[in-house]
Amino acid sequence: MVNKTPVEKGQKILLIEGNTTLAEQISEALKANGFRSVFVANSGHEGLQKIYDILPHLILLDVDLSDLSGYEILNKKQTESLLAKIPVFLLSTTGVPINMRDIPAGSINEVIISLQASSDEIIDKINAFFGYKNSEMESAPLSGEVNSTGKRLLWVEDDRLIGTILGKKLVTTGFNLVHAKSGAEALESLKTRRPDGIIVDLLLPEMSGFEILEKIRDDEDLKGVPIMVLSNLSKSTDIEKARSLGATKFLVKASTSLDQIVVEVKSLVK
Repeated sequence: MVNKTPVEKGQKILLIEGNTTLAEQISEALKANGFRSVFVANSGHEGLQKIYDILPHLILLDVDLSDLSGYEILNKKQTESLLAKIPVFLLSTTGVPINMRDIPAGSINEVIISLQASSDEIIDKINAFFGYKNSEMESAPLSGEVNSTGKRLLWVEDDRLIGTILGKKLVTTGFNLVHAKSGAEALESLKTRRPDGIIVDLLLPEMSGFEILEKIRDDEDLKGVPIMVLSNLSKSTDIEKARSLGATKFLVKASTSLDQIVVEVKSLVK
């Protein structure tokens, strides 16, 4: 049973959300959960001003705002040393894909993408971030909707931002994730254990994703391991080349949401 008189939590939270109904729902849920200092802005310009005025402990930022996008707010925030270290949870509750290339490095701590995002899900993530115990069982996955897969994934990706965000999402989904930041690391990992699936970026330092695909194709021990390319290369020639080298799926980062990537990964290794 949920405690009707939760411990008061002193952190200041700024919610910048264009959907006024959702903003009110999240704000009221935060207050009911013990967060008394909750501030709301329904536009980008208002939200940016409140960041300066309030200096919150956490910002919940809607990516799809009418006047000033979440990306623009992040870029402006990161230019100010006083504001740059304020943690941000990026929200997309309208189905708009999040473009990782437009997010400044190190500017966000969590991404929540869901058409059915509930205030409980968001509050659970906030409580976990600040170290508070959630009202639900702590052992439950943060997303509240996934079970452990037990599948071992090798993911080759050198981008730190997407590595952190998507890596966390894959792990919380239940995958046993091995993250290699270069082709050399990936090939070394493949020598030790055969994975259930492989995800490869094409634009990598020293050894391209195409070269990695060639080496996997020529290795008899890796025959049959499903491979997905996750890259910002999107020309038909790149897609055809990747498929000819053994890739069974090809996703473009900029036009695919994190939730969609997870769905495709689960389909890859089912």
